Amino acid sequence: MNKHFDLRVLASFLVLADELNFTRAAVRLHMTQPPLSLQIKQLEADLGVALFQRSKRRVALTPAGIAFRAEAEKMFAQEERARDVVRQASLGEQVAHLAIGFTPISALGLMPALLRRFSAAVPKVRYSLKEMNSQVQRTALLHGELDIGFVRPPVLEQGLSARLLFSEPHVLAVPADHPLAKQASVHVRALHGQPLTMFERRTGRYAHDLFMAWLSQSGVEPAQLHDAVQHHAMMTLVSAGVGLAVVPASSAAQPINGVVFKRLTGLPVPRIELWVATRRDDANPMLTQFLALTHDHVAQHAIGLPA
Repeated sequence: MNKHFDLRVLASFLVLADELNFTRAAVRLHMTQPPLSLQIKQLEADLGVALFQRSKRRVALTPAGIAFRAEAEKMFAQEERARDVVRQASLGEQVAHLAIGFTPISALGLMPALLRRFSAAVPKVRYSLKEMNSQVQRTALLHGELDIGFVRPPVLEQGLSARLLFSEPHVLAVPADHPLAKQASVHVRALHGQPLTMFERRTGRYAHDLFMAWLSQSGVEPAQLHDAVQHHAMMTLVSAGVGLAVVPASSAAQPINGVVFKRLTGLPVPRIELWVATRRDDANPMLTQFLALTHDHVAQHAIGLPA
């Protein structure tokens, strides 16, 4: 999409897309409702499509509005980044930027520690952090939207370079009021006949297939299988008592209300790998230093199991 849009109009559109209510959106934007309505109408006229469905009771995004929202978020981020780079350059500051993608679980313990160390070593770096599944990250790397991606395997794209960062064991996430929560550890046979939750294959193929193969090998037959797109959605199912979940050990780094993590004994679930990927032709001068720090940090900090 090559057309130039006013950054203020894009901001208004994105806030309205979040709120789906003109009054609340106007309050967030510190403006009155009529000018906001006028901005949106002019934007729709410029595009030649309706972005919102309006009625007395509700406001909803049209299919065109949903598509434009994704593009608007990209344009808004790009314009903001460009303004920041120009501002830094005008002040004679070193212009350094890193766009980093990560899976939800890798963010729990790894990302804060890496950013803390790198920010201390290289001040004034501007970060763009993007939580994405591995497939979306690989596409974003190829398109130049990310510099670094923390992804699950496989990484087969010819334009990418990837290296194994670490592998980790799995643990069992259990509702706090479940009988298994009282045990020090849980044998895999105890999962037979229990409802289980797992990652949806469409967005988490690697983890999904790993888990399903293990279920088959272990002889465990769950009473029911639920799926979730993201880690936090899976933990919501566990906290609600809907099912148990076999998850990477790093999940236990962040306490979750109503959920306890237990060691698994018996046939182990295969260790799950995390890789760090970059684009082969990425010339960002920060890459080499960030990757070196990342590997150094991982070498010094092993992921432990629940006590």
